[in-house]
Amino acid sequence: MQKITTKFPTIKDLENFLFRKLQELFAEGMRRIMETLDDRIMEQRDSARFRLKDQREVSIDTVFGTVRFKRRLYLDRKTGKHVFLLDQMLQYEGRDKLSPYLEELAIQFASQGPSYRDSVQRLKALLGYPVLSHEAIRDKLIAQAERPEPAHHERRPVRVLFVEVDGLYTKLQRDRRRGMENRMAVVHEGWENEGGRIRLKAKRHYLHTGDGDFWEGFGDFLVQHYDLDEQTWLVVNGDGAAWIEECTSYFHRCVFTLDRFHVAKELKRYVGHLPKTWEKVRQSLASFDPDTLLETLVSVPETKIAGEWREDWRKYRAFLERHREHLRDYRETLRKAGIDTSGMRPMGSAEAQMRIMAKRTKGGGYSWSVRGVQAMLKTIMKTKEGRPLTNLKEDTSKNVSSVKSTIRKWLQEVKRESKGCIDGTIRLLLGPIQSSPTGRAIKGLLRGN
Repeated sequence: MQKITTKFPTIKDLENFLFRKLQELFAEGMRRIMETLDDRIMEQRDSARFRLKDQREVSIDTVFGTVRFKRRLYLDRKTGKHVFLLDQMLQYEGRDKLSPYLEELAIQFASQGPSYRDSVQRLKALLGYPVLSHEAIRDKLIAQAERPEPAHHERRPVRVLFVEVDGLYTKLQRDRRRGMENRMAVVHEGWENEGGRIRLKAKRHYLHTGDGDFWEGFGDFLVQHYDLDEQTWLVVNGDGAAWIEECTSYFHRCVFTLDRFHVAKELKRYVGHLPKTWEKVRQSLASFDPDTLLETLVSVPETKIAGEWREDWRKYRAFLERHREHLRDYRETLRKAGIDTSGMRPMGSAEAQMRIMAKRTKGGGYSWSVRGVQAMLKTIMKTKEGRPLTNLKEDTSKNVSSVKSTIRKWLQEVKRESKGCIDGTIRLLLGPIQSSPTGRAIKGLLRGN
């Protein structure tokens, strides 16, 4: 080893070098695929309708780097418009200069936080070159969030829907209001075991963005997604805010339950320092026994409550008394209605959902525009539902005749041109890079020195 004077690259250097080289190879492969596809479209187009006008180069930023390729412009004799048939086939607008996959990646980073600027740095670190400014990422996120959702053709029939409702307060910038409450709901069809973990079944989110009543807007949302009738039950869980409790006056069969997480959090503030009382409170909440809960609270002398909290304590006890029936197990009501409740679990996932939203919108002390915070919340909701964050351009590929060549074939064509690598030759050692430290190190390994 003492005879070796060549400085070997670290594994980090090799990995970074190969990753950048693979980016170049992928970019070249993508260019050839795009141009080959454009050739096939030209050969198989309806030439009586589409007249070839010109061929123009376009550059698109992708995860491989900037890809430049040429595509043909046609005159559509039927509409009188100029079109790029390749764009129509790929459901992509060439003027965007950004690939949909890279755009979705940027939006995903932005939704994870902690800021738009941080997502810029993460993209740069991953791809090796600056892609978008933080303002551009914000504009992309808002534009995608405000784009109309595709029409839902199938409505799911359901007997029971579970709804977790809560509000999230965020600060506003450049607005006469200092902040706003974003009212939202998580809707699911029950619980399912997935790999040993309990998950919400067919989870969907609703964010109220209109000026009208929350429950009217939510009702329209339900009609779009579910096949409801007079036998459909809604089980609504919330913190007892007046606007949440109004759900029972909007739906024919609706059970409202008071969220036990919020109740426990409030009661611990008042009686958490009393071990025996707190234990009874926990047990009665866990067993859905409001009678024992209220009896326990009434038996607490006010002298045991901190002086500055006593007035709030009296009000909260009265609040729980008004909601006595809403502290009972909703499954009792459903069983009386003849519904099988096996597999149904206690409600209370709203707080976990809100923490995810709050971490991005309230962390760091940020203030938002109304459009900005609503777009961010919609994006996070899409992520949690597993839906794509970007919507493709409307499919107009029916204007193009069927293209029979396959991407697999084009990839093979590109692969054949790199036959030196396939035959066992390391092309790195045939060019000017062979004299670099990396090239000399690899030569030394090949010689067995």
